[in-house]
Amino acid sequence: MLKQKFKQKLQWSIIHLLTGALVLTIAAMLIYLNWFYDGRYLLTDLVGLAVIIFTLDLILGPVLSFWLLSPNKTKKENVINILLIVLLQVVSFSYGVVQIDSQRLAYIIKWQSSYFAVSKSESRRDEITEHFYNFNEPKVGTVNRSQYDKLIKESISPVEMYEFFEEVSFATECGLQCAVITKKGIVNVTKNSNSLVFNKSLR
Repeated sequence: MLKQKFKQKLQWSIIHLLTGALVLTIAAMLIYLNWFYDGRYLLTDLVGLAVIIFTLDLILGPVLSFWLLSPNKTKKENVINILLIVLLQVVSFSYGVVQIDSQRLAYIIKWQSSYFAVSKSESRRDEITEHFYNFNEPKVGTVNRSQYDKLIKESISPVEMYEFFEEVSFATECGLQCAVITKKGIVNVTKNSNSLVFNKSLR
């Protein structure tokens, strides 16, 4: 009796594991192809973050299935438990996607002769443009200097002060290639048609 019960619970958990793995694999591919293509994953610790989030979500479902589902329970009880497990996984996965979304490239800013890749979580604006900008620090005594000084006192970095950004073209700033400072070190950026391409190797 106990052996049969264990076997049934294990079977349900394996089915949940395989289903979850398929769903997460498809989700990971969509996230990569839409958000982190052409080397954009090099700009942040995306791989480590995604592995943690997806692994937790992948393990959570089968463990809860093994714990909550039982052949001794009624069909209604098992259905309710399955719905609760799926709901918990959806909430967990949604939180993970929000965290991954926050790592997307917002823009690249030139400050003090260096280029910095700024992620969505670091940007003070919600939109993602992936544009190149120059930072124009207001000169002492000008109208905008007081606003600049106020932002500095609020511990806001110049690379986040969009109030003083000037949009520039990739061709004007970089020509064929630029070296960009990221959380993961120096990454080289080129342009293919209208899309930026990031890589670790010099060309």
